Amino acid sequence: MRAARLAWPGLALAITFVDDFVAGPVLATTAALVGGQGGILLGVLVFTALVALLVTSAVLTSRDMDPQVQARIDDAVDSASKRRLIGRYVHRVGDGHPWATAVVAAVISPVLAVVLARMAHPTQKLARTSVVAVLAYGLAFSAFYSGLGAGAAAMT
Repeated sequence: MRAARLAWPGLALAITFVDDFVAGPVLATTAALVGGQGGILLGVLVFTALVALLVTSAVLTSRDMDPQVQARIDDAVDSASKRRLIGRYVHRVGDGHPWATAVVAAVISPVLAVVLARMAHPTQKLARTSVVAVLAYGLAFSAFYSGLGAGAAAMT
């Protein structure tokens, strides 16, 4: 059980990297079946709640992160910091920088945003960071895919 707890932030991060292949089609299909604004609202609410659970669990377990997982996340940070668009925001996430947190969460991953904030500011509670990350990622992702599904259903 301890091994799973130590590895969870890395697993949660991996989940947010592949959710386009799983959650995106589910959101689009659900919105198409329910239709219109109701389908979009349902997708946004359910997906954002799931992202909130994922991010909260990652915040709680990131206090005692496995050194191997932390090394992988450091590699991901180094790679992301070299990109022109996102590079300047990667090292500024945390409770004191909501815009940087929102950009990293929406573009890369909400879990990465909170784990980076935990690594950079180990004494912060990360409540504000978590809320910003969940809303930035959850709303943008779910509104996009739900909107696609509802739009496709309206065209038929």
